Amino acid sequence: MDARPYYTFGITLLITLISVSGIALPYPILAPLFLDLGHPVGQFLGLPPKMLLGVALAIYPVGILIGGNYIGAWSDRAGRKRVLAWTMLGAALSYGLTAWSISLGSFSLFALSRLLTGLFEGNLSVARAIAADLHPRIDRTRAFSYLSAMGYAGYLVGPLVGGMLLPLGASLAFWVAALACAAALGLILVALPADSPKGAQKGQGSSLSLLTQPKYRSFFTCYLLLMLGLNGFYEFYPVWLVEYLAFDSQQIAWATVLLTSAMIATATLATMKVKRMLGLVPSALVGMTMFALAIASFPYGSGHYIASFVVAGAGIALFNAMVPSFLSEQAQGNDGQGQLMGLLTTVFCLGNVIIAILGALLALFDTRLVLMLSALLGVMAALQFHRLSRTGLTEPKPSAEANSPGSGA
Repeated sequence: MDARPYYTFGITLLITLISVSGIALPYPILAPLFLDLGHPVGQFLGLPPKMLLGVALAIYPVGILIGGNYIGAWSDRAGRKRVLAWTMLGAALSYGLTAWSISLGSFSLFALSRLLTGLFEGNLSVARAIAADLHPRIDRTRAFSYLSAMGYAGYLVGPLVGGMLLPLGASLAFWVAALACAAALGLILVALPADSPKGAQKGQGSSLSLLTQPKYRSFFTCYLLLMLGLNGFYEFYPVWLVEYLAFDSQQIAWATVLLTSAMIATATLATMKVKRMLGLVPSALVGMTMFALAIASFPYGSGHYIASFVVAGAGIALFNAMVPSFLSEQAQGNDGQGQLMGLLTTVFCLGNVIIAILGALLALFDTRLVLMLSALLGVMAALQFHRLSRTGLTEPKPSAEANSPGSGA
């Protein structure tokens, strides 16, 4: 696949932009669909619409959690292009099923379709694996930075289009998302170069099977702490803006644009410069520290949130490029890049589910507690990452005593 690395990478970036835009396009649709429009899909067994909305929101990341755990490792065995094509087809069909469920007014079919959509959209780990495969012809940190920037851009474009489509019909946004995935599928089939499977290895059935190896368990803990902090911020900063700054939906949207713009600018313009000046690990630690300090300042920043959002966005962009590079660089032996990148996707979704529950409980007392917890988790992740960087992802060495004669080994 890497005969023309820049061409391959350019196609991968475009696929990522189209795919993430499709993923994010329905986001502004769900709350009005269940709470404001009185749509039949928001009625099921007499349950409150808010509860049904919660189920609809939660079941999608559960699908990604399951899919991300297997799809990356599958691409190691079957080839990146083949797996990316099949899963993109599945995502397109799942979005079509979602649109059909809305037309039928069936909540159960809607929930099933959202689970299936998440299952297939665990395929973003394959795009990361392609980027890792292209190293050293394309620096992996640069590649991860630009992939992240495409993802950030997709989360800007998608909701904007979705919000514009809602007045034209609740199901239309999901049909457009299906078309976006179909366009990405066409691009994969026509433009993405074919590749060879990396070879099936023992234990490569899922990304979480990596945790049977001690060298990855510490990384898992570190990355889970970081993703808990990141998702705590993502999910609850809008609540803080409403409660403490009296923001309306439009103002929240502009705050999100500011945050995402800082992430895109850092990923495309600053990440490699920072890496050259500081090195991979120090750059990751700087990003985690910037993120933690920015989030910690929120409860005390009053109306001066702009600087905090910019610093937080820059920090997120830095560690989102450096940490995957560290994991890819530390891979040893038969550990497939798809399996490794799938681990990142799986942990992200796991952190999403956990912090949604824990954060909701803390928010009952004070939303600022969620932000302070997110900052603390960022600090803890930085400390753990610093420790990992000193030892590397290596297997523990047997002690001399264990290898000595008469030790019973």
